[in-house]
Amino acid sequence: MASSRAQLLTPSNLRVDSRLPLELRSLSFQILPSPPTSSSSPATAPANADGYALVSHGLTRVSASVFGPRESLKTGAFSGGGGGGGGGGKAGDKATVNVEVGVAGWSERNQAGGGVRKGGKDRKTIELNSSIKATFEPVLLLHLYPRSSIDIYIQVLESDGSLLQASINATTLALISAGLPLSDYVCALSLASYPSISPTAPPQIPPFETTTQSVPHSNKDSGTIGSGSTTLLDLCQAEEQALPCLTVAVLPRSSKVTLVSLESRVGVGRFEEMLRWGVEGSKVVQAAMEDCVRLWAQNLAAPSKDLGSLFPGMVGVKPKGEDDMQQ
Repeated sequence: MASSRAQLLTPSNLRVDSRLPLELRSLSFQILPSPPTSSSSPATAPANADGYALVSHGLTRVSASVFGPRESLKTGAFSGGGGGGGGGGKAGDKATVNVEVGVAGWSERNQAGGGVRKGGKDRKTIELNSSIKATFEPVLLLHLYPRSSIDIYIQVLESDGSLLQASINATTLALISAGLPLSDYVCALSLASYPSISPTAPPQIPPFETTTQSVPHSNKDSGTIGSGSTTLLDLCQAEEQALPCLTVAVLPRSSKVTLVSLESRVGVGRFEEMLRWGVEGSKVVQAAMEDCVRLWAQNLAAPSKDLGSLFPGMVGVKPKGEDDMQQ
């Protein structure tokens, strides 16, 4: 373990993919039309979804399809009887959220190192199902849709770490595309704590602006004893396997946390520092999401603008010469 950790951060403070500790991988967020057809393979996304989004964090690529609100299905992938964790709760008072995860066959290249498996029935994909469901149930306004269900299908296309992070971000955009009301964006980020620096070393400087003050356990020039670790953001698979990994889902506008997933034990100081950087880094993800939603909205409005040149009355534009006639 010591040798693997030594390779994760070089003496020049660079990670295995040449990023700085607080630098995110390249982000690609897209809201797209749903695929028109699908096969019977569990690795293929269902067709004609109400909302569809494609998200890439570096080499990790995930798509999300959303169906609903619609009548609850009694049979099929979203019936609530499978590993997707559907159903529960009192019937009739609010909508239920069902989640299903599918894995493309070519994404199995990382399976030996702890990645997900084809078919989506291993422990990791079951945990993905329950985590996504627990993340969005408090954020969706489910009371507006009694006696109905909202079905979410996650398709893993490429896996290079931080699958839960990518799945939550893709689901947020797919829900927006489907027109479902959310109390806020849900932005997820994975983090790790690398014990490599002196507790009295200067604090980490992120490549983005921060809005909160440094926590008492972080490293400061004043000599305050800190956590003695370097926080890494947006983990690749090598970092995720070797270090204590934390995934947080944040509501950026209120800085509330709707999900904390931590599988290893860490000290209180290290956890507090990781959580702070998770909240700050989620605002970078939010900015990328807002750009994606803005572009999607502009594309939706583009046909109406073109139609307005032919039928000005449809968009509130008076025909040419009408003003002169009124005068």
